[in-house]
Amino acid sequence: MAKSVYLHSNQDESPGFFRGALMWRGSVTPRIMPTLLIMSCYSLLLVLTDHYWQPLPHLDVTPFEYTGVVLGLVLVFRTNAGHERWWEARKLWGGIVNQSRNIVVEALQYGPQDFAWREAMVKWTIAFSVAAKESLRNSKDFESLAGLLNEQEIDELKSAEHMPLFVAGKLAFLIKKARMGHQHIDGFEFWALEGQRILLIDFIGSCERILKTPMPLVYAIKTRRFILIFLLLLPFSLIEKAEFSTVLVFSLVAYPLLSLDRIGIELQNPFDIKNLSHLPLHIICDTIKLQCLALLEQSQVEHVFNFDQSGNQVCSA
Repeated sequence: MAKSVYLHSNQDESPGFFRGALMWRGSVTPRIMPTLLIMSCYSLLLVLTDHYWQPLPHLDVTPFEYTGVVLGLVLVFRTNAGHERWWEARKLWGGIVNQSRNIVVEALQYGPQDFAWREAMVKWTIAFSVAAKESLRNSKDFESLAGLLNEQEIDELKSAEHMPLFVAGKLAFLIKKARMGHQHIDGFEFWALEGQRILLIDFIGSCERILKTPMPLVYAIKTRRFILIFLLLLPFSLIEKAEFSTVLVFSLVAYPLLSLDRIGIELQNPFDIKNLSHLPLHIICDTIKLQCLALLEQSQVEHVFNFDQSGNQVCSA
C-alpha cells in the first residue's frame, strides 16, 4: 500500500537567525572565497606599498559612494532576473505535477475498465516527469522507474532522441487506444485526456526555453567588469584614512558585491544539481510517483467494491 510521506528539500531555510546566518552549506561564500581572498590580498599589497615603500595616489571617497549605489542597482537587477527564471521554472514544474494528477484522475475515472490500460497510463504519466527531469539535467538515471518499466522500456526511453516526447507519444498511443478500443471513451473524454497530455509538452518546452536561453553574455561581462574596476580603485580612497583597516573595510564591501554576482549566476539554471538552490526535481518526481500510484491503488479498491459477492457488477468504477 502506498503511504503518504512528507518530502523536504535539504535546501530549506533554517528558522533560527544565527544558524541561518552562519550556514555554510547552500551559501555562495565557499564559491566566492578564492576571489575574495585574491582581492583582499590585492588591497593589503596596496596598503603595504603605500605605508612602507612609496605613497600611492589617494582618491576622494565621494565618487565611490555614487557609483556604489549604481553598482548595487545593477547587481539587484541581475539577481532579480535570475530569481525570475528560477521561479518560472518552479511554476512550470508545479504545472507538471498538476497535469500528472489530472491525467491520472481522468484516466482512472473515465477510461476503459481495463486494468492493464489503466496501469500503463499511470506508469507512463509517472515516467514523463522523470524523463523531463533527466532531460533537463542531461542525464539518464531511471533507477526510480525500475519497478514500473521493464528493462526493454527503459532502454527504449534512454535511446530516445527526446525522452519526454517519447513518453508523451506512449501516452498519446494509450489515449488513442482507449478511443478506438472495444470499451472506448467518448470524444469529450478523449479531448480532455489529450488536452492534459498537450499541456505536459508545453511545460517541458518552456523549461527547455529557460535551460537553453541564458542571460545575455554582454550584460554579464559589463556587470563583472564594472565590479572589477570598482574594487580595483576602491582601496585608493580608503588608504589615507583607514590605513591598515583598509583591508577589512575593502573585504566588507567586496563580499556582498561578489556574493550578489554569484547568486545571479547560480539562479540562471535552476535544473543543474551543481548550482546552489537548484529545484529539487527528484523530490517533485517522487511526489508525483507516490500520489499517482496511490490513485491507482484507490481505483483498484473502488473497482473491487463495485462487485457483489456473486461477481455481478453493481456499478461502474
